[in-house]
Amino acid sequence: MPYPNEAPPFDAAADRYDADELGNRVLVHMRGRFFEQLRLAFAPGARLLELGSGTGTDAARLTSERGCRVALLDVSPRLLERAVTKVRAAGAGSLLGAHLLGAGSVRELTAVYGKDFFDGAYSNFGPLNCEPELEPVAAGLAELVRPGGSLVLSLINRWCPPEVAWFALRGHLSDATRRWRGPVMAAAYPGGPKDLPTFYYSRREIEHSFRRTFRVEHVEALPLLWPPPYLDFLVAPVERLLRALEPVERWAAKLPVFRDLGDHVLMRLRRR
Repeated sequence: MPYPNEAPPFDAAADRYDADELGNRVLVHMRGRFFEQLRLAFAPGARLLELGSGTGTDAARLTSERGCRVALLDVSPRLLERAVTKVRAAGAGSLLGAHLLGAGSVRELTAVYGKDFFDGAYSNFGPLNCEPELEPVAAGLAELVRPGGSLVLSLINRWCPPEVAWFALRGHLSDATRRWRGPVMAAAYPGGPKDLPTFYYSRREIEHSFRRTFRVEHVEALPLLWPPPYLDFLVAPVERLLRALEPVERWAAKLPVFRDLGDHVLMRLRRR
């Protein structure tokens, strides 16, 4: 990967990242579901590592609500700067470190923290989809996360029927099948240039990459009934219905077959 020796595409999103998310119903819904898994996985006061910190929204909330201490990792200097500011504001002494590094190089942090230092690690909204292989991420986390520690991961899924239907009905067959065809060039932020290599992973591929040192405890589609975030404009007319169907969404999203069909796949794993 070219980072961090040159400014990554995510730098351009730094100034608009939080505002774009707050205005997107799907992203707000997805982050809420993700944080539920963080609460289940990590005890108050846990030492945690975030892969792809963005602007630090999850880290700051873990710090303020759970008293956790966090180390941040991201490829974007501007996003990392904002994340550091958020975490420090959320709690004194809560920042363990900030590292300009890709997730595939996370093993390098063993020299900084030592083995088994962290109680867990997490990654939200697909930073791991920037990695051409997940095995180096798994190997690095196996050294950094103590036995019995947890991972919570949200990756962009290979199989997303709403996306296929949306593009196919408009005759855009190339876009409808883009996730099936290996890496594609995608935008780092809505409306941005398609200059970011993106790798789509299925639930089975993720499990296979982590299987040697982590066991899967929970899998769900994220979301299942809601459209992908870039189709948020479709939500407004049916938002009340989607919220009324939330119990169905939560139940069905965990079932075999259905758990493999969300825009993202959300997984909780435990270090062997």
